[in-house]
Amino acid sequence: MKKLLKIVAFVVWFGVLSVLFSACHTLSSDGRSIQRTLQEQQTEVLGLLDVLRPMLELNHLDSLLLVAHAHPNIVFYVYNSQEMIFWSHNWLVANGLYRVRYDEWWLGRFDNCVGIGRWTQMGNYSVCTIIPLKFQFAQYSERLPNDFIAPFRADNRWLIRRQRVNDGCYPVMADDGTYLFSLVPPEMEPEEQLPALSADSFSYGSLFASTSHGLSRYHLVIGIVLLIFLIVLTAFGINLWRSRGWRNMKMYTKVQYLVVTLVLAGFVYVLFMSTSYVRTRYEQRQQSKQQAKARYIQASLRDLYFWDMSISALNTQGLNTDLRDMSYTYETDILVYDTNGRLVGSSVPQLLESGIISPIIAPEPFFTDSVDRVCYEQIGSVPYLTVYTPFVNGNMLPIGYIAVPCYVSSPQVEQEVTEYIGRFLPPYVFLLILAFIIAVFVTQRLTRNMRSMADTMQRFQLGKDNYIHYEGNDELGELIRQYNEMVKQLEQSTTKLAQTERESAWRTMARQIAHEINNSLTPMKLSIQQLQRIKGTEYFDERFDRAATLLLEQFDDLGRIATSFSDFAKMPEVRPTEVDIAEKLFSAVTLMRMNEPSIPIRYVGQESGVMAYADAEQVAHVFTNIIKNALQALQPLANSHWALDANGQKPKAKNQPDIIVVLKDANKDTMIRRQLPATFQWIEISISDNGAGIPESVQDKIFVPNFTTKSTGMGLGLAITKNIVDGSEGFITFETSSKGTTFYIYFKKL
Repeated sequence: MKKLLKIVAFVVWFGVLSVLFSACHTLSSDGRSIQRTLQEQQTEVLGLLDVLRPMLELNHLDSLLLVAHAHPNIVFYVYNSQEMIFWSHNWLVANGLYRVRYDEWWLGRFDNCVGIGRWTQMGNYSVCTIIPLKFQFAQYSERLPNDFIAPFRADNRWLIRRQRVNDGCYPVMADDGTYLFSLVPPEMEPEEQLPALSADSFSYGSLFASTSHGLSRYHLVIGIVLLIFLIVLTAFGINLWRSRGWRNMKMYTKVQYLVVTLVLAGFVYVLFMSTSYVRTRYEQRQQSKQQAKARYIQASLRDLYFWDMSISALNTQGLNTDLRDMSYTYETDILVYDTNGRLVGSSVPQLLESGIISPIIAPEPFFTDSVDRVCYEQIGSVPYLTVYTPFVNGNMLPIGYIAVPCYVSSPQVEQEVTEYIGRFLPPYVFLLILAFIIAVFVTQRLTRNMRSMADTMQRFQLGKDNYIHYEGNDELGELIRQYNEMVKQLEQSTTKLAQTERESAWRTMARQIAHEINNSLTPMKLSIQQLQRIKGTEYFDERFDRAATLLLEQFDDLGRIATSFSDFAKMPEVRPTEVDIAEKLFSAVTLMRMNEPSIPIRYVGQESGVMAYADAEQVAHVFTNIIKNALQALQPLANSHWALDANGQKPKAKNQPDIIVVLKDANKDTMIRRQLPATFQWIEISISDNGAGIPESVQDKIFVPNFTTKSTGMGLGLAITKNIVDGSEGFITFETSSKGTTFYIYFKKL
């Protein structure tokens, strides 16, 4: 929950920052951005001029069109004396360019935009390069806003003025530091209200129409898909957070999200590809229709101007009338250019007068051999296509160019897409729902058997039914059959191993018992034989008392051996309850101090009042056994410590034997290191000695029954101790080195 709140807080914080950032979108920040972009464009212009210079010097004018395509954001015109012989684009309407200072930047106001220009002399040619800044149409249309032109990005409210207004503006400089223009807020110099533009034409009519068509079905479908995707993504994020990562997520959840995501992604892909195909097909149909109209118009104009050898501004009035009549006949706009690429006739002359369309032809059909072609052009930032075909007279002599523009109407495209979606959406939504249901059903069926298998393996116990029953023959069935076969082999191996271990244990125990009994029987036999030899002699009574004492000691040893094996065989059941572990431990320490006063036993911790979960009757044996082992390990050190040398002096280099017993609560680091469950609090009891330590070769056998490193004893004490601790749900381990050994015992604290 805390992580979720952090995520929500981060989203809110990010939204607040976004709002603040948008609120801080000031004139100065936009001015700096335009300044940087403008300098980049000026550098690009200088590179463009370096490319044009050798081409013009060598009269390679056929390569200029390739250069124009490489610089779509820069417009340039090439003049030979006073005649314009090349233009890179025709969307910028720049009527009446006047030559001003060469090799200097200047601000120009053109018919449809504002930009900066530069004149450059290259031999016999003059080149005018223009960097468009912002559209500035003389009449208003909703589709033709006065926006900044790419790559410039700024608030469209800012106005561009040639001279500084006052301190509230932002001056923009050229790359050489000269002043060019200023960005001015509209409140400082209100922009004039432009008259609304009306186009009484066919194709351009949709261009200037309102773009507000409401919420189409296509956008509604996109919104529904995005909503479904958002719901799936949110649910996936919640499950991912609850599962603490992808690896911990349930298999059926992974498969469900994967299938639903793939189906949804496929739906989105098909939707976008289909709508793109519908739009492309509609555009191709419009293009074919315009090409057919262009051929009809070409034939009609050939009949009207059968004997004309050229067209010019002298017959423009009559040509405009003819073109307007044809535009109503063929329901399209018509433009006619002369052989020099200048517009001489139009069915919509008001667009030319308003500076909406350029008076020059597009460079592609004019500067290439392919006159019959379709070109993509633009008015402002709105693209449209134009079909070009040659204007020929009755003798098939070219006297100009015919252009038939066509704006692809958005409402018609939306209608095409809507009709397609109307047929496409219902079955696909049905398939989406069906895929989701199938994914849920299949994953649940698949993972149900996997969960059953996991539960069976978790409850696995030898001697019980651990088999999984599955009737399918798929991959999961093969896995389950292999598992059942493994369980069968494991049970057989376990049975054989248990039998082998039992036989081995009994053999080891029999050898140990035989060895211990032989150790006692040998002196008993020798004592009796000696008594037989001296029977009736004067030494018999003295030797009889000594032999009787020896025999009694050996009888005691045999009784001790029998008792030890009896105790181990019984292995009394551990019954853990609530016990004062501190009192039991302190009592064991006190008892061992009294039995072995020569070796100090220090105690650190409470003497009572620490309650733990252990067997109240047997837990004292745990402490006694371990302390007793520590005393036996320190006995050689104690003997050498108290021994005197030949001069009757105490040796100086001997360590004093020491045992320390500590009772405390186990800290968090200890619990992690010992792998103790964190759901409980634990008590740590450590019993340390400074003896010689346990050899590394026998450390893994310390808790094995019948194993001992001492000359006496049966090696059962630590085995019984571990059984008592384990039965109390505790934990016992040890650490040893050449400086001593420490046993650690852990019990659950109550």
